[in-house]
Amino acid sequence: MKRILLLLLVLLVGTLFGFGVRYEIKKRAREKREVAYQLALRSFAEVFKPGMTRKAVEDSLRANTHEFRQTCCVDMKEYKKGSWDDLVKIGEEDAPWFCNYTAIYVGFQFTGHEKFDGMRRADDSDKLTAVTLYRQYDKCL
Repeated sequence: MKRILLLLLVLLVGTLFGFGVRYEIKKRAREKREVAYQLALRSFAEVFKPGMTRKAVEDSLRANTHEFRQTCCVDMKEYKKGSWDDLVKIGEEDAPWFCNYTAIYVGFQFTGHEKFDGMRRADDSDKLTAVTLYRQYDKCL
């Protein structure tokens, strides 16, 4: 009986040790990816400065074959600004069980129109206000 209890204890400790090692490996990988995201953000921020026009930003992204998409509100505080922001995908992360993944983007925030009339626009003359990291859950239930 003592041998069985000792065996169960060894198995339990071994299992807990294995989970701890796995957690630490995943944590280090996540930190390494975060450093890569920050480097990508820095490289975009060095090229794209606040005040640039949307046309200049998007032409440069196209010229360097960076695919981008437009979305509302990289900064939710600016929901009523009336213009689209641009996103360039730079990575993916695991997501909660109800989503497939978390997409990591560099977000280009642009000024909006003076008065939001319910329609978002992407005018060539919009001005870049910020370049930030943006995380978004994708393909959620």
